[in-house]
Amino acid sequence: MKTIRMIGAAFVGLGLAAGASAQGTDPISDTAAVYATYQSDVTDVKDKPLSSAGDIDHALTSLGGHNPDQLSKGWIAYSALIASQNPEYRAAVHDIESFYGRDALESGMRNDVRYARTLSGGDNAVSSALTATEADSRRLNSAAAYVKEQAYSLQASGWAKAKIGNSGAKARGLNLSQSAGIPAKLGLVTAMNATDFDSVLVQAGSTGAPSLWDNVSGAASAIKFPAAVTSGLTGNRKRVKFGKEPVADQIATLAAYRVLGASTEQNSSQINSAMTERETKGCLNMANLNLQQCVAAANQQYEVPFCIGEHALSDVGKCIGGVYQ
Repeated sequence: MKTIRMIGAAFVGLGLAAGASAQGTDPISDTAAVYATYQSDVTDVKDKPLSSAGDIDHALTSLGGHNPDQLSKGWIAYSALIASQNPEYRAAVHDIESFYGRDALESGMRNDVRYARTLSGGDNAVSSALTATEADSRRLNSAAAYVKEQAYSLQASGWAKAKIGNSGAKARGLNLSQSAGIPAKLGLVTAMNATDFDSVLVQAGSTGAPSLWDNVSGAASAIKFPAAVTSGLTGNRKRVKFGKEPVADQIATLAAYRVLGASTEQNSSQINSAMTERETKGCLNMANLNLQQCVAAANQQYEVPFCIGEHALSDVGKCIGGVYQ
């Protein structure tokens, strides 16, 4: 296992950082940490069976309480971080910057959303991001199956058969959480801004690599990422699904800004525009609405895990997984 080492007192342990927010040095990494926070909570649910009504409520809030706009932007940002590691693409971005100047390059990206992906290595860079997305989508489907199975096994537990006092209030509370969103965890913001995090991103985009988040947990005392990918991994190169080219274009554009080292002050509106993707946000919003309705209709505690698995996990996996083929 490889641990991304923190600098100074910031590395206190993820448990102490849960729920905290922080501003790192890179706005793209900071936004990606929201997606990382969701995935770290997925790990917690996968690693520990639900053993009380409190466990169910915590899983419901942590997995189902994310704001769809923030989570969608987080996934796009994470995808861009991976795409930005492609050597050919990085070289092309720097070559254009050196020859024509940074202003000309940024003007091209502002005026044509497809421009960045047409640069040398652009398609391969996006393919790496989609490879990581596929691994994440599989992981969410696996977690969903595990949680939904508990909706059946918990029927044998007395506490799980207890009536929910006010499921409507529980659903309304969930709506409030989704409106506000869940801030990125401090430990993840710090880790994703670390100088050696790029080597981890390269691994995450490798064909056949497991999901980066399998070893990232909100309950861990350290943030651990997979060790270096071995050469024996196999898998198919992921392509953009027909009709999803605009998402790929945005990933490539955001990746180019990451390569350039664009700051918040200089490019805030362009970076935010590249992160904002209507279809994924709409899909995640529908997942949230379905989760609220499912919870509102639940009568007993054991019914809620099904809602979590179906809408806070499986639906999210489908939303991000609908981009590749």
